[in-house]
Amino acid sequence: MPSTPITMTAARGVSIVLHPFVVLAALALLAAWRVDPVSLTRTALGIGVAIAIVSVFIWQRRRGGHWETVDASRRQERPLLYALALLVAGAYWLWMGGRASATSNGVLAAVAMLCVAGIANRRIKLSLHMASLAFASVAAWALWPAAALAALVALPLLGWARLRMARHTLVEVLGGATLGLLAGMVLLAV
Repeated sequence: MPSTPITMTAARGVSIVLHPFVVLAALALLAAWRVDPVSLTRTALGIGVAIAIVSVFIWQRRRGGHWETVDASRRQERPLLYALALLVAGAYWLWMGGRASATSNGVLAAVAMLCVAGIANRRIKLSLHMASLAFASVAAWALWPAAALAALVALPLLGWARLRMARHTLVEVLGGATLGLLAGMVLLAV
């Protein structure tokens, strides 16, 4: 099926709405709300700062011509993205109280997921969009099953969007989803 402007616009919209930053921020807010409501303001502030830092970095990379797209779609662009994501996630984890935080295990599971994707990047560019949404679908199950189900149902739509935009191959989409599901299951098992 050929790409039309309408399907490309829809795919872009889905990819933006279900961007890893959006999905993981929503998951962090959900976890704070359900597990440690007192930390909700601190969580929101930490997420806001993290998004601002990453947004400025991405803007600089795109403006300087170092990245083709805002989501570092070329495999060669990914190592720097992973380094930044790990740095920001580590700072967020410390900001939230490190091991003393009620959501510490969730942040550490997401970091482990990013580490595995980063290591795999030498061979395959796993979809971080799919990994993040799959992770959220499992991680949110204990927090709010309706949100988890909504994330799980959205996975095929997001997979379609990433394929339609030619950001990933089918193997990369399925591999990202598998990584996210496994990371989420590890989190629930801890």
